[in-house]
Amino acid sequence: MRALDVHAHLGKDVVFGHVITEENLLDGYKDTIVQGAIVQPSLPRFSLKANKEIHDRIFEFSKCDKMKIWGMASIYPHFTQEEYREEAIRCVKELGFVGLKLTPIGHACDPESEDGMYAFSVAAELGVPMMVHTGSGIPFSSPMHILKAAKEYPELKIVVAHAGMGVMAREAVILAQICENVYLEPTWTGVADMGMIYKELGAGKIMFSSDHVNNVTVQYETIKTVVPEKEMEQVLYKTAESVYKITL
Repeated sequence: MRALDVHAHLGKDVVFGHVITEENLLDGYKDTIVQGAIVQPSLPRFSLKANKEIHDRIFEFSKCDKMKIWGMASIYPHFTQEEYREEAIRCVKELGFVGLKLTPIGHACDPESEDGMYAFSVAAELGVPMMVHTGSGIPFSSPMHILKAAKEYPELKIVVAHAGMGVMAREAVILAQICENVYLEPTWTGVADMGMIYKELGAGKIMFSSDHVNNVTVQYETIKTVVPEKEMEQVLYKTAESVYKITL
């Protein structure tokens, strides 16, 4: 059994107060089923310089020969539109990143706002998925605040990070039922909600993730409890391969 972790972090996070190094990730993944990861920044200082530095660091990490690493850009959405777009283009076109990330609680951004919607428009323009944090940080982090963008950009694949984080798991499911372009990654979701998500959406809408390397085993066991063995590969890496257009 193998897995692709679509939600990993690197760097010093000035919002949530943690630090994750390259060594932390590689050591944490050792002896687990994870053979590849999509790595995004921990939330840096809100400066374009800091944003570029952590993106460059992720790019260097992606050259690692111990496991497959891809980058995901997390750009402060309240930079000017020109700054946001230029950095997104650099990350995708020059660094080979496979997606963008919007964190409403960390970026202080309502996905429905002008700046939030602009971020979705750039992801759509570049043809890469947008991952959006949900759960903690309401009202901006409500899955329903993604509906506007999902409807306006039906060709854009949107990944609902944390699948509503338990308290809003039902909202996340309804969003994914309404919008074919919406998928869920259920980090920090309990067994009961995980069962509901699988029953309502099926394996093709769910992808494995950890959010923190120490959560890999817990997340795997939670998924294994409710997803039949014959569909585990779909959740563990095949959905992610399809959405992010990568191969584990």
